[in-house]
Amino acid sequence: MKSWLKRILIALGGLLLLPVLAIAVLFAMREPPDGPRVQAAPDVVGVEASGAYAWIVRTTTGAVLVDAGLDAKGAAILAELKAEGLTASQVHAVLITHGHPDHYAAAHLFDQATIVVGADDVSMMQGDTAHYAPFGRIMAALLPMPSAPRIGKAVQGGEQLEFDGARFTVIATPGHSPGSTMYLYKQMLFTGDSLMRKKDGVTIAPWLFSEDPARNRTSLRAVDALTFDTIADGHAGVASDAHRKLTRFLATP
Repeated sequence: MKSWLKRILIALGGLLLLPVLAIAVLFAMREPPDGPRVQAAPDVVGVEASGAYAWIVRTTTGAVLVDAGLDAKGAAILAELKAEGLTASQVHAVLITHGHPDHYAAAHLFDQATIVVGADDVSMMQGDTAHYAPFGRIMAALLPMPSAPRIGKAVQGGEQLEFDGARFTVIATPGHSPGSTMYLYKQMLFTGDSLMRKKDGVTIAPWLFSEDPARNRTSLRAVDALTFDTIADGHAGVASDAHRKLTRFLATP
């Protein structure tokens, strides 16, 4: 085999191995998730939807979703809704924590819902991958992106939202993505990938999976000023005593 052809084949092989290595790193670093179904509170259930949690918050006559997983068919979400006696048309809103595909893929199924996302992630959900982290750019180059849902409300942070009796406070936490957003419901904070459980504490996503980890960490100082007890994140599940754990994390260099 000619040397130039051999070099090309080696280079191509290396490119093909990159996503495999990235996925291996992801699974080696991730906190083991709570399981396929998590009862986070009497009125909150999380279901794993192809590797990311979608959180179902019961309301007076239906539900609000926080994130919608990577499975565009929404099998786990629809199954849980059915088990709770609900249909897709009874989902009043889908609150997206950030514009990565593993958090919005099934949102399009809920055509009666208001789709809420951080304003700076709207373009990301519409196909702009410029602000993806390194891992995201690799995957976007190799895999088709899910269809973007019709966005009903772009938020900046500070808004008070109410859907069918369920009230949420919007908190802007840029860094993991430009428009990363958390949603505070009662004493539970839905954090997406901007704050996640890690062993007996909390952490943020490393650079391989986050656009700007330093900005992510800085944005959490506003979160530390809030009152909450529990976080429900995008991949690990639930962490209790989370406010104290966040304060400890921010105090660590």
